[in-house]
Amino acid sequence: MQLPRSGSISLVTQGIPKNPWPPDSDTIERCRAGERDSIALVIRSGFPRLIAFFIGAGVPPSDADDLAADTCEGLVKNISKLREVGAFEAWFWAIARAKLRTWIRKRRRPGRFEPVNAPGNTPAERIVENEEHAEIRLAMEQLSAKDRELLWLREVEGLSYEEIGGRLRSAAGTVRVACHRARKRLEVAYEQVAGDLEEPG
Repeated sequence: MQLPRSGSISLVTQGIPKNPWPPDSDTIERCRAGERDSIALVIRSGFPRLIAFFIGAGVPPSDADDLAADTCEGLVKNISKLREVGAFEAWFWAIARAKLRTWIRKRRRPGRFEPVNAPGNTPAERIVENEEHAEIRLAMEQLSAKDRELLWLREVEGLSYEEIGGRLRSAAGTVRVACHRARKRLEVAYEQVAGDLEEPG
């Protein structure tokens, strides 16, 4: 059984504005200096991306909104402590991952999410509108948070191994191997889910 191209899960990214990302170095410098307009610009650009990231990781949309807000609050409180402008994006996503890990510890069993029942007109709901997308969603839920993050960055956001390595502070070669293994695990999970759904009840 062939796993559908993972571009089908990129529907989660619909609605993300085309504001420049990551922000340019001048904008980050102004943020570090506490300039409110620049901070607001970064938040406007980053917030919908955070929403998409959290939903893609299996977080219900209502909680994804809260996590995105918490991440932005962390940005506002700590941006002045950012040592290197060029490290902003890795720093930004590190905050997001920390918020996600805290959410997992508080709301879910380690390494596993419950299925998401998204309300109407959400990106997550568009993923599961047909059987193929539903199977991908169920398969993704069986993966570890780390595997989901790697697949999200590589297959949905379309980042290179070098760019993913920059976010996760890992070597590109290590990321390449990890992504390959994550996709293999997704294929196995997808075949299992699809097989279960095809069995007569």
